[in-house]
Amino acid sequence: MLLSRRKAENRRGTAAVEAALVMPLMLSLMLGVWEVGRAVQMTQLLNDAARQGARMAAGGINNGTSVTVAMVQQAVRDSMTASGFPTAAVSGATITLTNLSGHTWTDPCNAQPLDPFRVSVVVPAGAAFNSVRWVPVSLISGISQLSSTVEWFSANDSQVTVSTTLPY
Repeated sequence: MLLSRRKAENRRGTAAVEAALVMPLMLSLMLGVWEVGRAVQMTQLLNDAARQGARMAAGGINNGTSVTVAMVQQAVRDSMTASGFPTAAVSGATITLTNLSGHTWTDPCNAQPLDPFRVSVVVPAGAAFNSVRWVPVSLISGISQLSSTVEWFSANDSQVTVSTTLPY
């Protein structure tokens, strides 16, 4: 009985020392997992915003108004805001719409049916990207911006000319 009491007295404070040694490692692992999870979440939300802009561009006409590049960019920004992106990330994002077809058009309303195009969204390094992160210190090396690219096809209607005169 005396021997077991001595063993217990010798182990006093061991748990506190073990916790002090293990806690920094556990905390850094937890923060790393949170940062990776946040990066994946924000990339998915950015991809959804790019798709929202591409869907608008594909239609060519939105509520009776011809769709322009500026309207697509605003749709992407609105989707980012609705998804919970910080204001710095939304205002700092670079949104481009690129015509991938052989036809020359700048606004999606002038695209031919099935013309391919690309919507790209980039939240660049700096204040815009830092506003998205949860952890102020980067635990993941190599990630300094968020980007998403979506390729889509125009769904504009074909322009058909019908003659009003009868052949006879």
